[in-house]
Amino acid sequence: MAAANAPIAMREALTLTSLGIAPQFVTFTHVTMESDRYICVRETSPQNSVVIIDMAMPSQPLRRPITADSALMNPNTRILALKAQIAGTTQDHLQIFNIEAKTKVKSHQMPEQVVFWKWITPKLLGLVTQTSVYHWSIEGDSEPTKMFDRTANLANNQIINYRCDPAEKWLVLIGIAPGAPEQRPQLVKGNMQLFSVDQQRSQALEAHAASFATFKVPGNENPSTLICFASKATNAGQITSKLHVIELGAQPGKPGFSKKQADLFFPPDFQDDFPVAMQISQKYGLVYVITKLGLLFVYDLETAAAVYRNRISPDPIFLTAESSTTGGFYAINRRGQVLHATVNDATVVPFVSG
Repeated sequence: MAAANAPIAMREALTLTSLGIAPQFVTFTHVTMESDRYICVRETSPQNSVVIIDMAMPSQPLRRPITADSALMNPNTRILALKAQIAGTTQDHLQIFNIEAKTKVKSHQMPEQVVFWKWITPKLLGLVTQTSVYHWSIEGDSEPTKMFDRTANLANNQIINYRCDPAEKWLVLIGIAPGAPEQRPQLVKGNMQLFSVDQQRSQALEAHAASFATFKVPGNENPSTLICFASKATNAGQITSKLHVIELGAQPGKPGFSKKQADLFFPPDFQDDFPVAMQISQKYGLVYVITKLGLLFVYDLETAAAVYRNRISPDPIFLTAESSTTGGFYAINRRGQVLHATVNDATVVPFVSG
């Protein structure tokens, strides 16, 4: 995998197939991992069930006979969100259950299909339909609230991520779409919509992966909100792959974060590869960019300087989650390996400063 003195150490935390999960269910539509606490797998044979893997005791998965189109474990607690299409309609029935108490927390019937959803905070579900984005709080009996309409650049895209900044003032939606068939390399297009809650305004950008971070600029007591995004695009036959780090909502009269960008260097045999995920380590001030074909790029958040690049998986990666306690991340590949990346304290500081 990586040399002993490498700044990032990789290990296999577990394998889904060794827990009795069939390989055909190790896909983006069947597996969810909303945090480093739980993995949720939806099986459709031999019968419909949901498997909940507690990362604290992965060898004792909990299997429940449940029919759903999607299942998401809450990032922090034993609360399960389920989504199922109502037969003969384009409507979705959403339910939230407390597994411990064996009670239903709340439910809602969405008049349109939810094409993607995610826990964006432990109390808030983000619901993405073909046209709009809603937030649904698990508290009280409130219904989903519409936040914004999807921008035109996301039409006919497969939505692969949605997240908010810690203050819930900035929202980002990410979609991918197939490239032009005659194009070589056959590059998947990445599209992003950045929405400001305060300004009620959207910006459409090209990106395959994005994440928010906070950063303390010297001389400013208030932390700055940053957006990092990675893009790979073809322009007049030339491929450009970049990481951008930009401050959102600059604070008048205060020192700001000056925007940074860096190249993502894809090896020659990875021309068709593209970023699928980004995780930020607030603990170490690092940006992790993970690609579909298993490459990992690590950058310093403050300077966008490249720290490390390696292939961490021979199999395609389709899902990642932050590992908040270690400052690393988890990645799940098509073989069912759950990989855990951690920072090698002894080498990363000299590595970054060198």
